[in-house]
Amino acid sequence: MNKRIPISFLLMALLVACSGKTSSNAAATAALFPKETGADGCTVYGLSTQVKAGYTGITTSSQSVNYRLSGQTYYAVLQIAGAQIGTNVVLNRDLKPNIYNSSSCPLDLDAAPLTKEGTEYTRTVADTTTISFLKSGSYLLYLYQQPDPNTTPTTVLTTGTPVQAISGDSLTDILNGGSTTTFKFACDGVATGVCQNYYGSFSSCLFGGTKQSGKCTEDGTVVGSCKIAQSGVGTIVSVYRPSLDLSSAQALCTSPGVFQAGTTVQTP
Repeated sequence: MNKRIPISFLLMALLVACSGKTSSNAAATAALFPKETGADGCTVYGLSTQVKAGYTGITTSSQSVNYRLSGQTYYAVLQIAGAQIGTNVVLNRDLKPNIYNSSSCPLDLDAAPLTKEGTEYTRTVADTTTISFLKSGSYLLYLYQQPDPNTTPTTVLTTGTPVQAISGDSLTDILNGGSTTTFKFACDGVATGVCQNYYGSFSSCLFGGTKQSGKCTEDGTVVGSCKIAQSGVGTIVSVYRPSLDLSSAQALCTSPGVFQAGTTVQTP
């Protein structure tokens, strides 16, 4: 005698059979979108979205933002790589982009960390919108609007602290917000007897001297060193050498600097 299988049972069996595929589907979706240069726009996907946005690489020269139309909405992705603390992105009108900590296209809205205003950046609106970064990193700015960008154009440029070219090990530091203990460069002021080691997110000599890739020389001529740290930014260690003597070196190390006499140079 044949028995009918309840429809509710069949539906449940179908649901069980389909469960567990979410993670594999997500991986398959990611595989569909390899790394993009931006030459053909920037794919944006995730959060029930999949569009091809216009792409603009931000530079120190003002340029028009590239949008692409999808449905009734125009989409744009702006990239700034190697932003430093104090690097600004300036938009020509009042805009509030979503800013993701990501180094390249495509933009995965499900996976890329969404930054927070007041933590990773500040936003100031006057005649323009200025995004000023509080942490080093590479960012994608995501914009969308319904007005035609030809009638309401957007321009963008970067000002403030220059972006820093990144390669090798420094890439990991920058994408993680900038290590405050990683040696970056030294600034040697031979005439003054002061050489400075810079660690962290700095990109230029703050107190003068010739920028060099190697650390200040640690040898028997060193009189002492002065360490000053700024939370979330990094550390500067000043190395004092002749013609400075111990008393003049100590006088140069003003509060909140920490002075250490002797030939051993301080580190973060």
